[in-house]
Amino acid sequence: MPIHIKRLVLTFAVFLGLFLILQQVLKPKSFGELGHYRFNSINENASKELHYAGSDKCSKCHETEQTEKTDGFHAQLKCEACHGPGLKHSLFADKFTEGSLPDSLKLIKPSERKDCALCHQKNAARIKILFDTIDNTMIRQVDVMKHKLLDKKTKVEMKCIECHNPHQP
Repeated sequence: MPIHIKRLVLTFAVFLGLFLILQQVLKPKSFGELGHYRFNSINENASKELHYAGSDKCSKCHETEQTEKTDGFHAQLKCEACHGPGLKHSLFADKFTEGSLPDSLKLIKPSERKDCALCHQKNAARIKILFDTIDNTMIRQVDVMKHKLLDKKTKVEMKCIECHNPHQP
């Protein structure tokens, strides 16, 4: 056998040996106990603080918005997708009178064009999205850069929500 082949085989064997040693040293102890994952991660994830409440919590106080949303194109969209995590809001907001919520309990109220553009901006890679219960095969895509409507009096760019109700677009 030529010397260069011997060197190649020896180099390959050394790298394979190093790989097997490093794999045993670096692999977490609980990896593979109940599957191809780190078993201790289950307890670690369960101990993390929750942030999301779910849309059913929102509908207890925001019935009007929920009713509007159920008939529109955003029916499958969860409230927290636009308004942010709402667990603390849903737990403590009823303890405050209208308008006196501290900033830590206020949710995001998206009103800028960029907020709508997160989903509705034209994107060639996102042509079809199928929903489970609604026969809605396309997200209405708008070229936000071309769809700039200016207010006739002030000549300021209008926000999407001035023409479209976000709960029932």
